[in-house]
Amino acid sequence: MSKIEPILSDIESKLSMLSPEQICALMKGVVVNNRVHTIDYSHKLRHIRMNDLYFDSAIKPHQVSSFEEYNMHDEGIRQQAISGVDL
Repeated sequence: MSKIEPILSDIESKLSMLSPEQICALMKGVVVNNRVHTIDYSHKLRHIRMNDLYFDSAIKPHQVSSFEEYNMHDEGIRQQAISGVDL
């Protein structure tokens, strides 16, 4: 027999002596944590929108005549994606 069993039987015997109204009054004093836990995904969603905006607008290297032109166009698209995400 554990140490908890005698304590539980004492509590049970004391609760059996109370009326439902007294039990209700006791339960009003018990603090219950009913918080709803939420997760903030706004940072993740911002990055997803930024990636979607970039990849929807980006060109492929074979679509331009030189690699320098591709780099300039790619950097411009990247800057627009970064600045346009908050819209």
